[in-house]
Amino acid sequence: MPLLDTPPATLCHSVLEAFNIQSDIERLTTVNENSQTLNKLRKEELDRTRQDLRNLSRKLESAKTSAEASLTLSAKREHAKTILDLDKQKFALAKNVTELEKSNHLMEANLAKMKDELESLDLESPMQSNTALSEDETILRLKIYRSFGIELREDGAGGYSSAIINKKDQGDVAMIKLDNRKLKRSTYTDFFWNAI
Repeated sequence: MPLLDTPPATLCHSVLEAFNIQSDIERLTTVNENSQTLNKLRKEELDRTRQDLRNLSRKLESAKTSAEASLTLSAKREHAKTILDLDKQKFALAKNVTELEKSNHLMEANLAKMKDELESLDLESPMQSNTALSEDETILRLKIYRSFGIELREDGAGGYSSAIINKKDQGDVAMIKLDNRKLKRSTYTDFFWNAI
């Protein structure tokens, strides 16, 4: 007595037909192809991103170098400006020192001249008349005043009405009115010294 009513080969064929895996194989192939395509796209995208990153890194380094060069140039310009300003100050000070030395030499020369005149007066005979002595004294005073740049203006009555002071080193002129009734001689002396 047979165990099966249907022959085994027929059963196998019917099972194979019932379990048709061709569509599954096709789907698996499609999934595999899609996966490979996706991996390829991801790799390309990753390569592009890496290339962009390298480009940006190069640009950053270039910008850093340019910024450092700009800062260095700016520092050099500032240093040059500082040196120029210091040179200007130095030349201005040197000019002032030269002018002061010139003024000092002028005053020393005037002082030496006055000392010589004083010595010559000391050597003169004291037996001269009072009138001659008074005239010499007036002439000497006028000479001393002129050596300091002071010019006395006569008032027409045998006296002096004003004094004009020429400040040669400053290129300026000052005038002082003289009135012995109002001020003492020491006050005028102070005026003259302050003016010259």
